[in-house]
Amino acid sequence: MDPTRRDMLKGMAIAGFAKAVPGAQAAPIGPVPSSFSSIDDIFEHSIIIDDISGFDPKPLLPDAGFSVVKESGITIVGPTLGEVVPEKAFQDTVKEIGKAAADVSRYPDRMLFIRNFSDIEKAKREKKLGVLINVQNSACIERDLKNLDLFYDLGLRQIQLTFNWRNWVGDGCTERTQAGLSYYGVDMVHRMNELGMIVDVGHTGYQSTLDAVEVSGKPIVYSHTNCKALCDHPRNKTDDQIKALARKGGVIGLSCFNWFVSDKPRSTLEDLLNHFDHAAKLVGPEFIGIGSDFSVAGWAGREPDAEWESHKYIYGEREWKQLKGRFPPYIDEVNGPRRYRTIAEGLQKRGWKVNDIAKVLGLNFIRVYKEVLAA
Repeated sequence: MDPTRRDMLKGMAIAGFAKAVPGAQAAPIGPVPSSFSSIDDIFEHSIIIDDISGFDPKPLLPDAGFSVVKESGITIVGPTLGEVVPEKAFQDTVKEIGKAAADVSRYPDRMLFIRNFSDIEKAKREKKLGVLINVQNSACIERDLKNLDLFYDLGLRQIQLTFNWRNWVGDGCTERTQAGLSYYGVDMVHRMNELGMIVDVGHTGYQSTLDAVEVSGKPIVYSHTNCKALCDHPRNKTDDQIKALARKGGVIGLSCFNWFVSDKPRSTLEDLLNHFDHAAKLVGPEFIGIGSDFSVAGWAGREPDAEWESHKYIYGEREWKQLKGRFPPYIDEVNGPRRYRTIAEGLQKRGWKVNDIAKVLGLNFIRVYKEVLAA
């Protein structure tokens, strides 16, 4: 990209970001309780996190659409920004970070850009929606680790090392080979550790995932995936990958995506809850979270539409077949803002303790965020 164009894009994003994240910081709240009496108590006093989700304010709607945020009980969302195609990744990611910052600055009484751990506490205290942005492919960093610093300055705090295919960092989950992280990938993980960025391998291939767990000096996340033992899908993680993550204190965010949950035409809530049970039996409830892979409002279309075609567009025919792509992508019972309460109530019916449900709803991610992000 032309250097002048690159500098201009960066300047635009920084200008929007500066408005969204004023320097004054309120005093942090005390620690979130570790013991809860009921699910209602969790939603009232704990922090609810969806590590891969998003919310777009809609100015033309009553209350700009924020009613779905209130209904969900969510505290922190993790929207994925920018193109995954390498040729477009840098430019598009800078532009989308600028747009996200502009959305936050338009609603300063409703939203808060998350730069550090104290911002998460502030979001809960002030009853705002915290926005912890991420990208689904580190291709936006290109082949220059200095770009990590640039994107950190713009507010990026979580990076998925690869998308489904190979990049300069390592192999994605649908690659023919699974060679693991490159030296450049190892260097990227180390620099992310130094900066205070969350290493994410939601789409990353088998060996690259294990390598990232091993070389990272801090816990990492599998932001939105499920258990391969229950659904043999290339995006899902094996038992040994989940155990490796837990040994290093990381968190697996379980997804509500139909294809990752079962091979049925339409997965159900019970199919999804089976993944929570499996992971808990494998490593305990301390290493499980939610990465629904849907906006807070859910997937609006009930038939294949323009959004569906746009979703399919990024995949080639071979990859689409590997991913077992089919409509609908959603699971009916959790396709909406009440998904977090639905999951919590489902787990409670299966005998889960309330305090363990609180960990899944957010406290496990909080542990990782506290260790990785700056104070």
